[in-house]
Amino acid sequence: MKYIHRTIYLTLINILWGSYIWAGSLESSTEGWLAVSPVKMQRVTHAEGAPVAAVTEGEACLELRSPTGGTWETLVVQRGWTEKIKQFEVLSFDLFVPQNALPAEGWAKIIVRLYGGSGADVQFDLHKEIVLDLKQNKSYPVEWSYVTHSAFNPDCDWAHLEIVKIASDGEMSPIYIDHIELKQAPALEGDDAFLSDGSWKLIWEDDFVGDKGGEPPAHWALGAQWNDDGTWRDATLSREEAYLDGEGHLVLRTRYVDGKRLAPYLVTSEDGTIPDEKSITFGPGEHGIFIEWRVNVSEFKAHAAWFALWLYSITPYKEDASLGSEIDVMEYVPFQNETRSLMDKFNAAIHISVDGKGSVGPVSRYGHTKFDSSQWHTWGLHWTRDLQVFYLDGRPYWENTLHVSPTEDHGLRMTIEIANGDPQDGERNLWGHPVGKFEDNPPSRLPSFVYVDYVRVFKKMPAAQTK
Repeated sequence: MKYIHRTIYLTLINILWGSYIWAGSLESSTEGWLAVSPVKMQRVTHAEGAPVAAVTEGEACLELRSPTGGTWETLVVQRGWTEKIKQFEVLSFDLFVPQNALPAEGWAKIIVRLYGGSGADVQFDLHKEIVLDLKQNKSYPVEWSYVTHSAFNPDCDWAHLEIVKIASDGEMSPIYIDHIELKQAPALEGDDAFLSDGSWKLIWEDDFVGDKGGEPPAHWALGAQWNDDGTWRDATLSREEAYLDGEGHLVLRTRYVDGKRLAPYLVTSEDGTIPDEKSITFGPGEHGIFIEWRVNVSEFKAHAAWFALWLYSITPYKEDASLGSEIDVMEYVPFQNETRSLMDKFNAAIHISVDGKGSVGPVSRYGHTKFDSSQWHTWGLHWTRDLQVFYLDGRPYWENTLHVSPTEDHGLRMTIEIANGDPQDGERNLWGHPVGKFEDNPPSRLPSFVYVDYVRVFKKMPAAQTK
């Protein structure tokens, strides 16, 4: 069976970003921080009264004293880091709040606020909350992957960083900050060798064996049939655009024929259009599952189109992960112009709402991870009730604990979608890329093809069943 020859490609992927760090030293100055009146800000050492626990690097830290309590108050701002914020991915610092500065009862929080935009327009406004323990002196190591927020835009013209306090009572003053860094996300370790330890069972697979030109197996239905005319976005969906090549591969094709933008959209479940008894769905179960695709996108180059490997719940957008989600394991949006290219990057994400508020992606710009689009690759998802780990060629590139759905009603999807650029928005599509019209692609990009070698689902078995 083909799964015996599991991919051994250990290609070094974009997640190995390196360890380059920019540190905002507080040893000689306050590095462009500006206190917001009536807050008093100063650089302090142990000798000048800084608590021992407040200084975590060097000899000095930043002290912020405020006479205002019980309300949202901005303590300090940093407006000179725009280019650094765009260059890096993670903000970290050490926070110390003495217990005697906290309210005796109620609650207290420190909020890190990052907002930015273009011109006078604010494009994003992100918040990281640190809930404080009122009962003890405590240090808080803050690590914020701000680029994982779907609203973050690294193409902003300006970005401001603020430290805010809010409490139910009292002044919550002073507070101390030290060891401020902007850095890249660390590389993840490990691989998917655990699938061979005897505790995992292959419970579902499709190796796409069949005659050349044959249809894909019947468990792959044509999805997105919500419109009476068989269209979705700017495509006419057609099962004929998905066929077997006779060599153990599924071919997914998109093309422009007789005025129609044809695309396949294959699913194993769909709310309202596929009966429950014919649906095939998955979830983490009690012990976890691993889903894997082996795919080649080297001949998928059409602008205004994208290919995706994903899972979709019957009820994905209820703003509650416990009710279901959309899990994008891989979205490939081929696009390039004289200044930018996405031909060597793919996107991953989790969505539980349609407005983007319940979305999260890998710690990389736009959620994109680099790969060699000319080669075969495997994309994998290890999914338990409280963790999702995303893999490329057997190596993890994203560990996610946000919006993890425990439900068993997620169907598999392999889709090609088309969205033309809007002439009133610089021919940009819904991804924000100036792709123009699908039908204007040159012959070198149409038709476009994706090849799928297999889809496999492994289930973690209870210990009693592996003996």
